[in-house]
Amino acid sequence: MRYFAEATALRDTSENRERVRKQAELIGAEIRAGAFDYLKWFPNGNRAADFLVAAGRKAEVASGKTARPESWNVRRYYEEWVQRKVVPYVRASAARDYRGHFKGYILDVLGETELEELSLAHIEELRTTLRQRKLSEKTIRNVIDGSLRAMVRDALQDDIAAGFPFPKVAWPEKIVPGPSPFTAEERDALLTHFANKRWKVGGFNDSKPHYPYFAFLYTLFFTGMRPSEAVAVRLRSVNLKARTLHVERSRHLGEEAAPKTARARRAVRLTPDNAEVLKPLVALKATPDDYLFRNVRGEPIEAANFYDMFRDAQRALEITPLRDLYSAKDTYISLAVTKGVTLTWLSEQTGVGIATLLKHYGRFVHSTEADDYELAKIAPAVPFGHRVGHRYKKSAQVTGMRTSPTGFEPVLPT
Repeated sequence: MRYFAEATALRDTSENRERVRKQAELIGAEIRAGAFDYLKWFPNGNRAADFLVAAGRKAEVASGKTARPESWNVRRYYEEWVQRKVVPYVRASAARDYRGHFKGYILDVLGETELEELSLAHIEELRTTLRQRKLSEKTIRNVIDGSLRAMVRDALQDDIAAGFPFPKVAWPEKIVPGPSPFTAEERDALLTHFANKRWKVGGFNDSKPHYPYFAFLYTLFFTGMRPSEAVAVRLRSVNLKARTLHVERSRHLGEEAAPKTARARRAVRLTPDNAEVLKPLVALKATPDDYLFRNVRGEPIEAANFYDMFRDAQRALEITPLRDLYSAKDTYISLAVTKGVTLTWLSEQTGVGIATLLKHYGRFVHSTEADDYELAKIAPAVPFGHRVGHRYKKSAQVTGMRTSPTGFEPVLPT
């Protein structure tokens, strides 16, 4: 299936909208009946040339002539393909990356390469060129194994002959950084900072606290929501009596789309304190489509802009290492797992699969008491000491472990 976007030269009036609506109904009926004629409706449309070629090929077949298969090179197919890669069909960040990768890197090297002839040698040529430009291995892989691969995959789905050498490309093993949660003390210090911080809101010397910034960060720390999910929440999705937020979309680069996965579309439970924190955000004359979290200008918070303020707060509080906003989610999950929250419930709350939770946060499952119990099994049973100068000062001998009201304690000789 191909997607086409067509414009109209009509003025935007109620009469013309009704006219276009009726035409769209007729077009839809023709498509469903298999009788749609693109050239009848759009003789000068964006894809008119392609349909004229196709019509000519059909005429040749009907007359018994053999028609040579239409040739597609990377540049030509990209120009057609990229028109489909727009919101809401893809996320805004993906649309941006596709255009940036092709215009900045791919078309200069492989633009005239026939899709049918695309081979491993072409991929290696592109990779060598990008390495010579001092791009990081991660960026190179995003260009080749992300954007270029996606385009060629779609070409094959469009029944266009194309080589698909990507599975043969060897890549260095990815170094994926693990979660970097804040401690509870660091979390509370950051929240206090945002509760008291004064922001410029008008004149040169005019500044005051902005409560929604504090409420936004508080919600990230105590729900495990992704920043892109939280900034997209509208009041219609908030039920403070039931203490729930419904995640229905995400927002990035000023564009909104459905969440990345079906699992991410969920109801997030709020703590009683979190519900109280959100109450002041619901204005008396608010409408269902109003955003829950807004910046000092009354616009929806953009996660990228808030991250700049979040990073500055960490510097002001001398918190190291510096972390991004996703560490609020890491903090929520790690503390929940450490305290024994059921993984099934946590998966539903955060939209993260149980297997992923165990893979990335499994090290937080251990409790101190359980660790002490297991370590006691491998503790040395012989006398030990520590060195002082050139002598060893003998320490008390540990002869075993016994239970106590606080867990386990060493048994010393009498």
